[in-house]
Formats: sequence, structure tokens, C-alpha cells
Amino acid sequence: DGGGKLFIKMSIEIVEFTLELAPHFGRLNRAWIEKDYAIEPPEEEMLARPVSVIERGGGIIFARDGARVVGTGGLEPLPEGNFEIIKMAVEPDCRGLGIGQLLIERLMAMAIKRGATWVRIETASALAPANGLYRKNGFGLAREQHSLHGYSRADMFYEKRVG
Repeated sequence: DGGGKLFIKMSIEIVEFTLELAPHFGRLNRAWIEKDYAIEPPEEEMLARPVSVIERGGGIIFARDGARVVGTGGLEPLPEGNFEIIKMAVEPDCRGLGIGQLLIERLMAMAIKRGATWVRIETASALAPANGLYRKNGFGLAREQHSLHGYSRADMFYEKRVG
């Protein structure tokens, strides 16, 4: 009758970076960044050429619902063998369905597998759902409260001990 709730059935698969999926990293991240901010010089190469993250020893994953790529996130190496979770993004019509949780769990597992002691996240206080996700996953305020990349929008810095 049209008055009931709409239930969306999704079958999300988390997959690692391939050159075929690479354009989705830039597409998904540009969408959320350009909505309220500007792409900053330090992230331009990363979004245009995500394989640069892989070349530096990082990782990128994607969330797929069938053939549709609905989310992404990355892992950037930091000094002393630690990592930063970077550029998490989920399609607007798929937010609130647990995809961000799946991405953060896989990225944390990837960092632990690579021997990280700490994982860091830089974000903006205006991104309330993202901040909630990070706190829910045990991230606390970082000791270093500044952007390692010089992002002007970054004003919240989290870290979590994993090793």
C-alpha cells in the first residue's frame, strides 16, 4: 500500500584495491569533500592517482553491493610502522547501513596485520556521523592535535592503540 517502510537488501563485499576499482576512490571522496569543502593540494594526487597510496605501502579497500561500489577507505603508512585511516567515504543513499563499520573493521585488521602499534584518524568536527563511528570503535583523542597533511578542514584527531 506504499505506507510501510522500505527495506533495502544489500549484500556488501569488502574488496582490496585493483586498478579497475581505482577511479571509485577519487569519485566517492570528491563527492563528500566538494559538498562542503575544497580539495586541498596534499590530497589531489591521492584522489587522482590512488595507486600512490599503495606505492607508499598503504592500502585501499572498497565496499561493493554487487557490481556497484558504495564505499571506500584507505590506510596510509606513518613513521615507526603506524598507520592512518584515510579517505573513508560511503555513497549518500547507503549511509547508516553499517558500511562504514565494515570498512573501519577491515582497515583496522589490515593495520594490525601490518604490525601497527597505533592507528590515527584526522577528520572534521562537522562530520558528526564519522566522529561517532570512530569513537564507537575505541578511538580517543590523539596526543598530536594537528593535521599531519596540512588539511585546513581537519580539526579532530583520533588514535587507537592496536599493538
